[in-house]
Amino acid sequence: MEAYRQEIILGAVFLYMAFCIVTGIWAMRRTKNSSDFFMAGRSLGPIVVSLALFSSTLSGFGFVGGPGLVYSIGVSSFWMVVISSSGYAIGFFLVAKRIRMIAELRDCISLPDIVAARYNSEAVRFLMAVTIVLGVMGYLATQILAMAVVMQAILSGTQMFAEISLVSCVVISSAVLIFYCVTGGIIASVYTDVVQGSIMIVAGGLILITATAVFDGGMQEATSIILANDSEAIMPFGSAGIMASLGWFFVFGLGLAGQPHLITKMMMNKDMADNRTIFPMSLFGYVMAALLWISIGVVMRAAAIDGVIDPLQAPDDAASVFLSLFANPLLAGVV
Repeated sequence: MEAYRQEIILGAVFLYMAFCIVTGIWAMRRTKNSSDFFMAGRSLGPIVVSLALFSSTLSGFGFVGGPGLVYSIGVSSFWMVVISSSGYAIGFFLVAKRIRMIAELRDCISLPDIVAARYNSEAVRFLMAVTIVLGVMGYLATQILAMAVVMQAILSGTQMFAEISLVSCVVISSAVLIFYCVTGGIIASVYTDVVQGSIMIVAGGLILITATAVFDGGMQEATSIILANDSEAIMPFGSAGIMASLGWFFVFGLGLAGQPHLITKMMMNKDMADNRTIFPMSLFGYVMAALLWISIGVVMRAAAIDGVIDPLQAPDDAASVFLSLFANPLLAGVV
């Protein structure tokens, strides 16, 4: 299989892009009205919603930024994963049921509609819309950049696309993203998230197994190498310290609970009682996918210290370098 690494990786990348385009076309045919386009008709089951929820919160940042943060600041970034769990809890216990109820009673199809119905004010609707646009612009730019960074790292390792630039990868990623979102609306977005979430759950476990095999002593040896080099990085609060680690609550706890795309997906389930199932399933998926974040970061830092690999030029290269050097080509292409 190693002899066909380039072909397998390229095939997986193009297959996923083709899937996104086909999903957009399929979703366009299913979309009959504005409620379908923005809310998927409020007809989604708990498994679909739970997969879409966690995968949309742990996507580009978790895959690219997460391992890079472990590589640079150690255990401090683990607290992001722990605290994000509280964000799910806050979102479900304080927000999900109420907005789902308002959406059904007042026939709302967006978050601005919800706040306008709650406060009976068009000014509040406008302010919410402006806030979402300003916030989502930065978030979306981060996701597109993450897609482009990973694509460049993967494609530049092949002969056919060895000289591909980051700008070209941004253009390709944006084109595919815009196509399936514009043609299929939220239905296309949700079902690509479902596939992505399923892959992330399986990949989290497989990546952990792969990372454990990099050193003969597994994760214990990797953490021992880091401990000998920088004991603070592997301590409970890492290099950033206790205040920074606990301070992530205001970013990943409250922030995750207030993400517009997360709250919007909480309005899409068919039955409000499904929240009792969606919450634990979303949390399980998040934890499984976070294994990728943690295991790659720890192993890549230990590998750089031990001389197994050259020190990374940028911490965010941790995931792509790991996949190109240590992962099975099929796993690397799919992830």
